[in-house]
Amino acid sequence: MRESPRRGFQLTALLLGVAAALLLGEGMLRILRPPQLARIRYPCIYEPDPLWGFRYLPNARGLVAGHFEIHNPVETNSLGFYDEQPLPPQQVGLRVVAVGDSFTAAMNVPRHEVWTSVLERELRARGRPRADVVNLGLDGTGTDVHVAVLREWLPRLRPDVIVLAFFANDFDDVLNGRFTRECHRGYVLSYQSELQRDRLRARVDTHLTHRLRRALHRHSYLARLVSLPFLPVLSPYRIEFLQPRRAELGIGEARRRAHLADWNRALAQLEAIAAGCDCRLLVAPVPPRTRAEGSLEIWRRRAGERGLELADLLPRIAELRRAEGLAHADLYFVHDSHLNAVGNALYGRALAEYLTSDSGS
Repeated sequence: MRESPRRGFQLTALLLGVAAALLLGEGMLRILRPPQLARIRYPCIYEPDPLWGFRYLPNARGLVAGHFEIHNPVETNSLGFYDEQPLPPQQVGLRVVAVGDSFTAAMNVPRHEVWTSVLERELRARGRPRADVVNLGLDGTGTDVHVAVLREWLPRLRPDVIVLAFFANDFDDVLNGRFTRECHRGYVLSYQSELQRDRLRARVDTHLTHRLRRALHRHSYLARLVSLPFLPVLSPYRIEFLQPRRAELGIGEARRRAHLADWNRALAQLEAIAAGCDCRLLVAPVPPRTRAEGSLEIWRRRAGERGLELADLLPRIAELRRAEGLAHADLYFVHDSHLNAVGNALYGRALAEYLTSDSGS
């Protein structure tokens, strides 16, 4: 009978030790913040569109966050883009319209740090005080969608200059086919068929029934660490963006070859816009993190000798970063492949110099 109090004391001590270890582990993880444990946030600002696949909701708000290095509130304007309101026509001396994918939308940096805003400030400082740069960037889209965006907005905006900020994967995005996006109960769903949409909705609905597990995963880094090996990359516990696996999408070489016609059609439409818009249209490839020349090389290889102005900004970007003692990798987030504020600034500055230089005029 005398052993019972001692056993009770030992059990209590053991439980307290376990609790202390768990608290210590949780505290250490919160200090170290491994990027794999960050929840990736997507803004619920998408709606389906029959022509583009999807677009941003006008005057919508959301949050982009991830890897413990990005935490950026976003707000779209009345046009439905991540940008300030365009100036009234009577206040504009030079209107530049920019179109592209996530490197142009750039929702992972504040609006005033996006390269289009930098370009606007630089043009004004270079003798164009009434310059107005309008950002029509739409993430997750290819060149065919960028052309469709231009065709819708050119009659209203009537730009003097059009900049197509081509990124390396824009060609693949055309070949893979357009996606639709929607917001469902706080999650962004990306799909290509109604069946895929219904399955993704059901997946979110089921996920939301697991209240205890969701609460643990949301509030405990230890819970995230334990579950990490068992979760797919696009798990609702890890990311607020869901898309079918590639096998479910059925994207194969035959389908990609069939979409080559969409690529060639987009290039022909770009040439038609350049010839008929009474404006200047230029393609300004955005350098990837892995290989700076990647976007430029893909454009030259896939577009060929098209009658489109090609602005090679790489030499000037390299000069600007070397002058500031930066490596190429310093232009990007550490755990995300997009341009950070520095990268946006250098791209915008290089483009402003090109547009106002003799070689770019």
